[in-house]
Amino acid sequence: MAGRHWVGLVAAFGGIALVAIGSGSGVDDLSKTTVTGVAWMLVSAVAIAFYYIWSAELTEKYGTLPVAAWNALAGLIAILPLAAVEMADTPYQITVQALWTAIYLGVMVTVAGLLLWLYILRAVPARVAASVQYLQPVFGITAASLMFGDRLGGLFIAGVIVILVGLALAVSNKRVVPEEVVTHE
Repeated sequence: MAGRHWVGLVAAFGGIALVAIGSGSGVDDLSKTTVTGVAWMLVSAVAIAFYYIWSAELTEKYGTLPVAAWNALAGLIAILPLAAVEMADTPYQITVQALWTAIYLGVMVTVAGLLLWLYILRAVPARVAASVQYLQPVFGITAASLMFGDRLGGLFIAGVIVILVGLALAVSNKRVVPEEVVTHE
């Protein structure tokens, strides 16, 4: 990876931190952004980037459907113990809305989204596809602020700009064109 790609990735990480810091409304303790929260968001971004690069390699070797199927099965197995603990300690009610939400998340987000993502990973370089994932906090925080009326400040806007500049550097594909070979006859 070229130096500008690394600079772009570091800038995108810095932008994510600014977006996280600039997104809290400060109304109560739960809405304040903490350094620990920002650190976990950065860990998540790194883990997802590695996951997508690894998925690209596996998809190339084994195909899209087998990788998607094993991915879903592994995710289900990993989440079942946590779900059991959560269900034991938290009251819940199964409603029609809850069922439709589960179906939407299972079919559209997990199955369709994963199949589309794995197909895209076969079509574009993994560094480009993984880099675009840095926009997830921007879209998630913006949607949450619109839904819940939180105000986004200057740090959020600065973070978005830094992320976009970082992504432009990370996905750039500037090639050096070799000089023509001049032959003397």
